[in-house]
Amino acid sequence: MKARLLAAMGAALVLGACGDDATPRFERITTPEALSAHSAEFERGIEQITDGVWIAIGYGLANSVLIEGDDGVIVIDTMETMEEGREVARAFAERTDKPLRAIVYTHNHTDHVFGAQAFVDVLGVQGVPVEIIGHADTEKLVNRIVSEYRPIITARSFRMFGTALDDAAFVNNGIGPRLGIDAESRFGFVAPTRTVAERTTLEIAGVRMEIAHAPGETDDQLYVWLPDRRVLAPGDNLYKTFPNLYTIRGTPYRSLKDWAASLDAMRALGAEHVAPSHTRPLHGADEIARVLTAYRDAIRYVYDQTVRWMNAGLTPDEIVERVQLPPHLASEPYLQPFYGTVEWSVRAVFAGNLGWFDRNPSRLRPLAPRAEAERMARLAGGRDALKGALDTAAADGDHQWVLELSDHVLRLDPDDAAARAARVAALTALGEAAANPNARHYYLMSAAELRDGLRLAPINSGSDAMIAQLPMAVVMDALATNLRAEDVLDVEQRVALRFPDTGDAWTLWLRRGVLEPVPALLDERDLLVEVDSLAWKKMLGGQVNPALAIAKDMTFVEGGRVAFARFLKHFEPVRAAPEPAPLAAVD
Repeated sequence: MKARLLAAMGAALVLGACGDDATPRFERITTPEALSAHSAEFERGIEQITDGVWIAIGYGLANSVLIEGDDGVIVIDTMETMEEGREVARAFAERTDKPLRAIVYTHNHTDHVFGAQAFVDVLGVQGVPVEIIGHADTEKLVNRIVSEYRPIITARSFRMFGTALDDAAFVNNGIGPRLGIDAESRFGFVAPTRTVAERTTLEIAGVRMEIAHAPGETDDQLYVWLPDRRVLAPGDNLYKTFPNLYTIRGTPYRSLKDWAASLDAMRALGAEHVAPSHTRPLHGADEIARVLTAYRDAIRYVYDQTVRWMNAGLTPDEIVERVQLPPHLASEPYLQPFYGTVEWSVRAVFAGNLGWFDRNPSRLRPLAPRAEAERMARLAGGRDALKGALDTAAADGDHQWVLELSDHVLRLDPDDAAARAARVAALTALGEAAANPNARHYYLMSAAELRDGLRLAPINSGSDAMIAQLPMAVVMDALATNLRAEDVLDVEQRVALRFPDTGDAWTLWLRRGVLEPVPALLDERDLLVEVDSLAWKKMLGGQVNPALAIAKDMTFVEGGRVAFARFLKHFEPVRAAPEPAPLAAVD
């Protein structure tokens, strides 16, 4: 079996590393009782669901499911790291000594796929092939995050998951105890050997399985149905919180209509046991039908009512005021806002279907942030008056207004100590009052970044073997997104790269602010460089200093080192995660 272990240029998909040595401290911080009580969902252990089916809960952000067959076992989802995967696999090995025959990924998210190699290592047996099953788009979606969107998704994920918070500030992640990634983590995604586009029926180790495409939290979501044991593994389309119809770390649009339709398909199965990828299992056909129906109805209610008010011409801010779950759904235990929220979902439906423009013509060409701040200061009677309004809001405990006013004050003067302190206090107060852990963490992490200078840097844990197997096309596409276009609007240049170890060649065609990576050696070129493909990827990922790579790893067939170094300066260097607004002084 050929395993593709993806870790883009220094573990691109990795969450959680902090540039500061000290963990941010939040003294005397409080926590909503409901959020504390929710931690019971993640009591650690291996729980038997029914004969021959077990679920691992609390070992990481997600669960993993073990299915025992006649002459082997099947695993659904594989945790977020090799360390977690190894621990769960060893616990599974205590239930049965049968060899691993297959792994099923329910979808592409880190916490479901990056421990796969550990399961192969622990439960696999020499000579017994292991089939890796996923949706046809799963590998492509993994590559999307490990390439172009790595810096911003990583930074936002750090904040949402509260990766640097101390035990006083951190309670749980809503769908799991805590994201189990740190500077020592290792990753082992194994690419699917069999893909599912819509639906397939398989028999592996004597276990009949139906695997169906069920778009919801992701477009590549699958559910697994065991008809003989009446067990449904719904992936992330059902867990014991209001669904994450939009995630504040950032995501493509999640279709609420598709998600509800996927739940309808699962309702029709008549399951007697549910083995979710987050939170605890569910038993009893009647209870499962009730929960699936309530979940489906909540999603459709938010979608239908949002579209109703969109068609009435309302803006997202106006719709949020009107769309709230009816009492019978708002009180449902499976719909408490420990992960997603109705408000965020409303905004996602609007943006996902109509785009960014909210129909208000004042937003067609809004003022730049600094220009707006300057006008707000004049409207208030000057900068001192604007700061006075901020002081008053802080004294009144009007935390949201403090955030909005400090946006303007700090845009004009990022070093204003009083405004920074007021913003930190407001962020902290909003964080400790939030029962939704994603909101809580985003507030508190932003406070720590502003108060303590906390900086979040990607973990550099990609092994050479992992980086070597990252597709070169993904690397080149990511390079194009790092071009400093404003510096090269009058530059035309062709830089050719030949990789002797793979036999491949590329030409980086720079045309007045645009980089086109061409997977061929063009005849007309300004430079020709020979370099090992791994050395090239490691240099772009920041694992090797460019000056050292140029001196040590590259042969200049046409052109020289100075010209090539000058070319590389047209691209953004690898850096820590972006600072939170409004300190990032980019208008």
